[in-house]
Amino acid sequence: MCLIFACWLPLLASMGDAVMVYSCEKHTKLADLDLPVRRVALWQCAPSVVSKKGQCVDVIEEKCALAKESSVDILIFPEMYLTGYAIGPDMVRAQAEVCDGESAQKIAELAITYRVTIVYGYPEIDEYDVVYNSVNIISAESGKISVYRKRMLFGDVDRAQFSPGNKAYTPVDINGVKYGIAICYDIEFPELARELTLAGADVILVPTANMQPYESVADRLVPARAQENGVFVIYANYYGKDNLFDYFGKSTICDPLGDIIAREEKGERLLIVELDINKVTIARKLNNYVRDCQAFCLDRL
Repeated sequence: MCLIFACWLPLLASMGDAVMVYSCEKHTKLADLDLPVRRVALWQCAPSVVSKKGQCVDVIEEKCALAKESSVDILIFPEMYLTGYAIGPDMVRAQAEVCDGESAQKIAELAITYRVTIVYGYPEIDEYDVVYNSVNIISAESGKISVYRKRMLFGDVDRAQFSPGNKAYTPVDINGVKYGIAICYDIEFPELARELTLAGADVILVPTANMQPYESVADRLVPARAQENGVFVIYANYYGKDNLFDYFGKSTICDPLGDIIAREEKGERLLIVELDINKVTIARKLNNYVRDCQAFCLDRL
């Protein structure tokens, strides 16, 4: 099992070939700040298999154990992680669970046991028998479950399998850092990322199931969403094939200046990245697109 610990703080000790080190020293001189440093992990893996939902929960526990060893605060898995993405409308409905269902309860126990907040995708069914492409974020402190339903459905597969969500996600505060959620195609719309930023997000977490030939999303749009909003963007994808798609990997962590500070091109990998939240304030001091855009919009009204 491969583990990469990636950081961009100049004072962290190296751990050999398994470490990528990124420095932001030239930027931290711009301000005297003392905001939190947080460790975030993402799991890039082969597409899940619908018949192995229980095994996916076992993998979550395995990654939680690794995350705990590295003092990770929050652990992110891809879109529809529990079942796989392109499994068809009938199978999606058969596998769908309520947001606090059996799988969620098991994962909540893991979050509390390992003291790691867990973010994962799954098919959700509500009290009206409507099925959504959803993500749960489960608190390490209390096991409290916060759910987001994908709003921007992509292509025939998404639209055949799910109904769109109709509510914005309110960023959740985890130990002094506010995290927003977008799912795959959501992040390709600047309006949704800006909405999360205006609601207070410091970091946008993006479980995804993106396939060839759309690598430009990871290469261009993810860094753009980070820079234009002054936020970290954590983009967790699959790598490999299912019956319909070839997922390109390229799980990516971008800082608030739009720089890619860690990426896994191919294969299965747990990326652990240390985020200096001071960088959010620094990026917005350098070029505050959010503030200036608000002023522009007010002038136009």
